[in-house]
Amino acid sequence: MKNVTVLFLLLLCSCSFFIAKFDQSQSLKPISKSSQFSLVFSHNLSGETHPCGCRNFPLGGLPQVAGLFQKISDKGEVFYVDTGDTLFPSSAIPSTMKDSLSFAANNLALGLDQIGLKYFVPGDQDFAMGLEFLINLANTRKFEFLISNLKDENLIKHKRFAIIERQKTKIFLVGFVAPDVFNNQFSDLFSDVTATLPKVIEELKANGYNPHDPFQRLIVLSHAGFDPDEALATKYPFIDWIIGAHSQSFLRYSRDVGDVKIVQTLSKNHYVGDIEINTLDKKASDTYVLHEVRDELEKNLNPNPFRKFIDDHKAQMEKLQIEEQSHMNPTPIANAPVKKYKSAFSCIECHKAQGNFWQGTPHSIAYTTLMNSHEQNNLTCIKCHSLGLNDPKGFTAAKNMISFKGKPIIDYWNQVHAMSSDIKSVRELEPKKILAVSKKWMEFDKNSGVKSNFANVQCLNCHNLHDEHPFNSDLPQTTEQKNAALKSRCLICHTSEQAPEWYGKDSKILNEKVFSQKFKKMSCPAI
Repeated sequence: MKNVTVLFLLLLCSCSFFIAKFDQSQSLKPISKSSQFSLVFSHNLSGETHPCGCRNFPLGGLPQVAGLFQKISDKGEVFYVDTGDTLFPSSAIPSTMKDSLSFAANNLALGLDQIGLKYFVPGDQDFAMGLEFLINLANTRKFEFLISNLKDENLIKHKRFAIIERQKTKIFLVGFVAPDVFNNQFSDLFSDVTATLPKVIEELKANGYNPHDPFQRLIVLSHAGFDPDEALATKYPFIDWIIGAHSQSFLRYSRDVGDVKIVQTLSKNHYVGDIEINTLDKKASDTYVLHEVRDELEKNLNPNPFRKFIDDHKAQMEKLQIEEQSHMNPTPIANAPVKKYKSAFSCIECHKAQGNFWQGTPHSIAYTTLMNSHEQNNLTCIKCHSLGLNDPKGFTAAKNMISFKGKPIIDYWNQVHAMSSDIKSVRELEPKKILAVSKKWMEFDKNSGVKSNFANVQCLNCHNLHDEHPFNSDLPQTTEQKNAALKSRCLICHTSEQAPEWYGKDSKILNEKVFSQKFKKMSCPAI
């Protein structure tokens, strides 16, 4: 951790102009003569600092967000807030991944600090490593926790509310964490939101808030979920904006309850919300913009200091992941010994036509995506780019993905990587090129004495198989039953987040027509 901190301090020295610019633009004092004020927001980042590398069109990432903010700042001031579920991928962290995920959360917080995060409302996922972890962040980061309903005011360093003054405009910010987003003891730390808001309003009034002043805004930063936000808007119609989180509702436009506008943006910085406020106009002139955080935004900063930050982050994460996995059992604990999954190589012996088809699909070399994006030890990614992770029939750690009849070859992965290092996107390759790489890899395994290889999306990722196949018959299924089972397996990995083109634009509902086309394209020839 010490070495990473030193590296990051050196990075900051090399890009002091950029950092100074963002620090200055985030000051609470008026810093610009422009009347354009952008209150930008994120939430549900789930610990992500950069795109995972497996989407057709990557979205998100700190370098890309920094480039977006640079673009917005050309028009006026950028003021950045976040409404939680930001630091960790879930509210429960496996003990085997504690070190890497803690580092990732700390580093993400450091990155958000340098991008210019001003206020942070923690969510249930942010408590995954306990209260002490958040207390340390509150004491060491420049951004401030904004919590208006904390029962014990001395528990964690925070502000109950914030006031931003720009020209004619005053913006009053409050932050709420709903107690019922937790299913543990942390819910007792927070008071009821609807009961607390009137008390906070009285404090705001003592500090100049006037709900009838057309140049003032009351903006609630809420970690509660869409339905509670809607109920809050109904009960308190004088609120101007509610920036939500937790439910991961994707709203391209504000959802209006009377005059109250509710906004959410989806997760992992794939989209950033932007409430544009003209500080010389009345509140009715506010507009809402949803920014898609595309890869090319990174180029708005040249050089982009966050590119090196991400490279260093990946390198340190890989070291931690390898160290964590070195302590994992080679096989998940089971009540009795079980046979390992049969690899695609075994299936191809009898199903040559199907094997030849599979080897021409991106599934057959899916693991190369992780190697080329330096995520080959990230178990979160590996689960969808391999067969049998955390299954008694499969493996538990990247080091156990390949097993050899004899002594393992030390430079195995280096040689495999060399076969595909020139591939930028597996999906963009022609089937002939994919087939060539896949066959070369399988031949290399054969010559290297590989006993089992669980890398890549293989036959048994999709198909069920009796352990004694082909000598024991599988249970008979109708075509409809088989297709339904295959579909459910597809959707385990092809979620609305990883394959948004499979789903409706404004929802997580599967587009059946698109799925049918994808399913047909990936279906093996009939036996």
